[in-house]
Amino acid sequence: MKKLKKIFIVMICILIFTSKVYANEKYEVHFLDTGQSDCILIKGNNLNILIDTGTELTSHKVIRYLNKERISKINYLIITHYHDDHYGGLEKILKAKKVEKLYIPAHADPMRDIIYKYAYLSCAQVKYIAENFSITKDGININGIVADEYQRNIENNNSIVLLGKVNNNKYLFSADIENEREKEVINKYKSEINNCDVLKIPHHGLNTSCSEEFLNVVNPKISIITCNGKESPQKEVLDRLKKINTTILRTDLNGNIVIK
Repeated sequence: MKKLKKIFIVMICILIFTSKVYANEKYEVHFLDTGQSDCILIKGNNLNILIDTGTELTSHKVIRYLNKERISKINYLIITHYHDDHYGGLEKILKAKKVEKLYIPAHADPMRDIIYKYAYLSCAQVKYIAENFSITKDGININGIVADEYQRNIENNNSIVLLGKVNNNKYLFSADIENEREKEVINKYKSEINNCDVLKIPHHGLNTSCSEEFLNVVNPKISIITCNGKESPQKEVLDRLKKINTTILRTDLNGNIVIK
């Protein structure tokens, strides 16, 4: 039973910052409680970014949340991969909110053209995510990590991983990557992903992901699991997280999680 609908985490209490960094703080990062799916909002005064949309069944919840946060326009909406727990709410969100730019993976998939049609009808500009993908604004920098090779049988490993600095805190939004893709990310970006402040746990805390090696490299201060508490998180993943002494937060237990 949920005792809290939202947890506010003041990072100054967890991390050590200079007063200058804290004074320049502008953005909030919201991990929405959409069950066994992903929907993450980066909210600023003049910039709003949505990473994934949750499922079609939870789209009304996402739209209601955006309304509550007084968000009428999404500057960038990023779909990490073509599974419906990450793109399912897109059509309804495009109808409800003005989306300026929609970024989607470039690899071939039946949903790619359907999503392109949704965007065309809503007048959103569509761009494919390439290796040099980045969003850089005042106080925010997000870079995309694209898979080396397309995997026909494991769409999770085609996920776009997003490495970002928000308010000078390092975030790793790891979508649904599994163990094989984790190794690839480590091999190419070990120094960049090392010692993150916040890790969005890959694949909802299922044991297909979160290898010991991956967690030791990322070494997050805070680990956030987007899950329903039934399908995941699995005990093996929770045990590995406890070993690295990270603060574990879960949308199934904590509801919407907001980092300020």
